[in-house]
Amino acid sequence: MKIEEDTTGHNMFCPLSSLLKAAYLLLSSSIFFLFLCCTGHPDEARLKGKFEHLEQGEFLIYSTDEELDRLDTLKLQDGSFSYTLPALQTATLHILYPNASELVVFANPGADILIKGDARNLSEVEVSGSDDNEAYTKFRQEALGKSASEQKAIARDFILEHATLDMSRYLFTTFFLCDSTTTPEEATELYDSLSRARPDDLALSKLSQHVRALGLMRVGQPLPDFSLTLTPGHGGNGDEERTIGRSDYEGKLLLIAFWAGWKSGSQSALYRSRRFRREMKGKGKEVNLLSYSLDVDTKRLTSIEKRDTIDYPSYCDFRSFSSPLVREWGIRNLPFYVLVTPDGRIAASGTDWLKDIQPAVERLEPAK
Repeated sequence: MKIEEDTTGHNMFCPLSSLLKAAYLLLSSSIFFLFLCCTGHPDEARLKGKFEHLEQGEFLIYSTDEELDRLDTLKLQDGSFSYTLPALQTATLHILYPNASELVVFANPGADILIKGDARNLSEVEVSGSDDNEAYTKFRQEALGKSASEQKAIARDFILEHATLDMSRYLFTTFFLCDSTTTPEEATELYDSLSRARPDDLALSKLSQHVRALGLMRVGQPLPDFSLTLTPGHGGNGDEERTIGRSDYEGKLLLIAFWAGWKSGSQSALYRSRRFRREMKGKGKEVNLLSYSLDVDTKRLTSIEKRDTIDYPSYCDFRSFSSPLVREWGIRNLPFYVLVTPDGRIAASGTDWLKDIQPAVERLEPAK
């Protein structure tokens, strides 16, 4: 309903205009209040899942945007689960399936999110209950089976078409900030488009430093300085607390492995790192390893370090993706490797050893 004034300046509803205005404002306020309270949980996001061909099991759930400060578990009973998350703003959640694949869900405040799928075909799980999840489900369906470059192009279209949704911020981070082929100009253009559409998005504004630092971990760039305090009793840290930084590795070949015991692929990352060190030693070249764990449980970390014989420096502040260096360097996926040459420059970085690291390894010459 729209109350208008006529061209003479007299209200069209005179002489009942005051009464009608009051009634209109009261009705509008009631509708607005009803909208806020219709879910009954405006400060929570509630997830319900239903999976066919899966009676019981567990999924892990975590967040990369600090809205969930822990690694949690979703317990399935009779193929169903429910989960409630305090949410004052949209949380980007990652549900980790037993087969190591993941599903991203956007936990919007006040929303009732429904996740439906078949355990035999997890790639086609559907998520509904908010515009973010429905748009992202459509994106996944369009991108399924496409090449990396095709998926990136589809992501760009979705970002521009749905710039006001939180989903677009996630797509921007995943397909552009975390993609080594993205140019600073390309990222800046998309980021500016999102910023214009979402001027009050604090999570988006936090990405500005990542946009400015795009290329920080690119091949040929100097390794950024860092300072890590190693805790006694972890890995090869020794019995006393000590602090290490970039200067400790001057003139040395360094491989930093970011990983987590709860993340699939991390165990193989540690194995590849150790094998690389052995192979290079056989060629007369020493490799310094540095383990950077994003685990959240000290007992579990200690157990993995002993089992996998991590006898090199190991760092973990148990803050997962909220760890300051992880955020500063833009580490968004695990495992993640950074190979640094003796002159302090990045020789390779990325999540895929064979594609991102191995070519640089093959270029390394044995000591004379």
